[in-house]
Amino acid sequence: MDTTMHLELKNIKHYYDTKSVLSIDLLQIEKGKIYSLVGPNGCGKTTLLHIMGVILAPTGGELFFEGKKIEHSGSRLIAARRRVTVVPQSPYMFDTTVRANVEYGLKARGIAKKERENRVDEVLNLLKLTAFAKRRARNLSGGETQLIALARGIILEPAILLLDEITANLDARHVDTIETIIRDINRRRGTTIIMTTHKLSQAYTLADQVFSLFNGRIVESGMYNLFKGAFRFTNQEPLFDTGKIAIHIAQRHEDDKAGHISIKPEDIIVSKEQLHSSARNLFSGTIVTIIQQGEAVHLEVDAQEHFRVQITPSSFHEMGLTLGTRVFLIFKASSVHVL
Repeated sequence: MDTTMHLELKNIKHYYDTKSVLSIDLLQIEKGKIYSLVGPNGCGKTTLLHIMGVILAPTGGELFFEGKKIEHSGSRLIAARRRVTVVPQSPYMFDTTVRANVEYGLKARGIAKKERENRVDEVLNLLKLTAFAKRRARNLSGGETQLIALARGIILEPAILLLDEITANLDARHVDTIETIIRDINRRRGTTIIMTTHKLSQAYTLADQVFSLFNGRIVESGMYNLFKGAFRFTNQEPLFDTGKIAIHIAQRHEDDKAGHISIKPEDIIVSKEQLHSSARNLFSGTIVTIIQQGEAVHLEVDAQEHFRVQITPSSFHEMGLTLGTRVFLIFKASSVHVL
């Protein structure tokens, strides 16, 4: 077994009652990298995170930690749990001070008082929580609570840190703080970090590798513009209704049937002017994120739904695109893939 891999999952299956929620043939996590898991609600991200965090035993399959197979009992399980930490999306706060909440894990592990104090001081300073040390943890805002949860994970100095939607529903200031801390912990400590997120721009900015999860399976990591909704047939036109926009599709499907679609970023044309085209889909929106990766520029456009678009650097500069630029998005009905 390759010990450069921190985690390996092989033939992982998981069921809730008789419902299959995960079916992973192979998933490999290398040491010292940042990974993102993306996908729609209910696709199995949190379940997979809990299996990787060795707090949930899969229905079937094998999990390897640093080359050694983990059984869900015995010394290897205990050793792995001490080196892997999961920070949940909705963390529970003890009804005591911020300092006591952050210190709890160290105390439970029998760490000496002086070392506990030093490590708590260091982590509170890192997360800019020193001023909150004596405040009651349950009286803080959502963003501050997430910072405390992150502090509780970091202070244990895990080899692998698993973050479940750590920035969901937070304001931009707290998101920036947490993203900076994630990069810093990975760079300075070499911590392997795996995070779930709904934000594609965050996933591709922070992570070395992105895994897309759909219906419990790892799919092509380039599956962007993944929308959930229902099929409609209106005015003799087959449509997919996301609840915010109606997208033209190539073939009719059963009315009101729920489903998912995706559109490749390179199949979407971007223009600053409204073009006359035979393409059935035309939406307008504003650019909210710009990411340059190699020979491509990725734009995130808010057009009621968020679209990911890929263009060349030369097109990007020729059009003079910047954050906040209003653009038109055009794509064919045949470019919409029904999943």
